Amino acid sequence: MEAQLTYTVDTGVKPVTGTTGPDGTLRHRSGEFQQHLMTIHDARGVRDSLSLEREGFVFVNHQTRVENFYDLHELKTVYYPEVEALIKEQTGARRVLIFDHTLRTGDETAQAEKNLREPVKVVHNDYTEWSGPQRVRDLLPEDEAEALLKHRTAVVQVWRPIHGPVISSPLAIC
Repeated sequence: MEAQLTYTVDTGVKPVTGTTGPDGTLRHRSGEFQQHLMTIHDARGVRDSLSLEREGFVFVNHQTRVENFYDLHELKTVYYPEVEALIKEQTGARRVLIFDHTLRTGDETAQAEKNLREPVKVVHNDYTEWSGPQRVRDLLPEDEAEALLKHRTAVVQVWRPIHGPVISSPLAIC
């Protein structure tokens, strides 16, 4: 199948995106964007051949004990340890530091009621060569961060639907 995906145009000016906060802060986005017709493949048919080392992502089945993803306490006490174990299992990491989570929905009523963020409609990456290491520095004491950054580190993101398959605004990996 084919679909239009929105990409940022490199104009030489750094684009900036702002999102809505809990107090209803206005979203804004600067930059120039362009639609490109892209071929979309359903990765479920090749999921077993994907490799974190080669493709940079994998799909895994993961059962959770979380009953309410909107309960912050349950996320931190049940889901965070589950995700930590999952990342260790999938990567062989000795240490995992879970530092945040984002819940998204296209339902504007649910966004307002549960303080959820909207789906991202622009092709993007969450971290860069600069921002990944900077995130480590932001989260850890300086000496610990610098010691860690002398070795292999990775920002690993886990994505899952909360209820059933996602019909609108699914995850796309380019």
